[in-house]
Amino acid sequence: MSSCVALITGAAQGVGEGVARRLSQDGVKKLALADLDDALLEETATSMRKAGAQVVTFAGDLSVVANCAKATEIAIKAFGQIDILANCAGSTARGGILDTSEKTFDHLFSVNVKAPFFMTQHVAREMMKRKSGVIVNIASMLAHGGPPFLLTYSTTKAAIVTMTKSSANTLKRDGIRVFVINLGWTVTPTEHRMQTKIHNYPEDWAEKVGQEQPFGRLLTPEDPAGLISFLCSNDASMMTGAIIDLEQFVIGTTDTNLGAVKN
Repeated sequence: MSSCVALITGAAQGVGEGVARRLSQDGVKKLALADLDDALLEETATSMRKAGAQVVTFAGDLSVVANCAKATEIAIKAFGQIDILANCAGSTARGGILDTSEKTFDHLFSVNVKAPFFMTQHVAREMMKRKSGVIVNIASMLAHGGPPFLLTYSTTKAAIVTMTKSSANTLKRDGIRVFVINLGWTVTPTEHRMQTKIHNYPEDWAEKVGQEQPFGRLLTPEDPAGLISFLCSNDASMMTGAIIDLEQFVIGTTDTNLGAVKN
């Protein structure tokens, strides 16, 4: 992937940053990073430049369609092409069927659906010129259905799954492969703030909760980053439209430990 150019949204921290660093580690040295947080984005970009990557940035709200065009244009102007688009930006605002306000609903759909939709639209147009490209969307295991307080969020992630399948079908004869990752519970700075500030978990919540998981820990940004690197590689060149559950529980089954008799 040494000649590839990647555009990554939500790249200032968390999953987006992890993806950017992993792709750079695996040979993608030309990266366009987009995020809403200008200062944090520049910190990440500076760090990656020091590590040998060529990095350009776009700071802005990608739920504004014009900004999707600007982010794409910056990448094209800097590097001449885009080979990889990783839509990692997202919001996890709380809201259920009985208490979600119109403002929260519009915010979640703007960030989690509208932004990746129009990023895909603008980047796909560029990829079609070269008959090549990979697009990876980040959804959630809650796309299968989630807790009441995350119903609106879950609905946005289900929409991304459908968008991915349809995009893959639309773009397959243009040589563009499209995937979606249903991400399990992942430790990120945003998730840490949510758990400690909203749910009043202690600072070491991730370690304690992780010990209760089947594989002994929660996911970290490095987990989806490694998977995305694989999907962008030649090893995955004959697949598209895949919905991948990156999770240690198996949807549709029952945990064998539930209801077990303890001696």
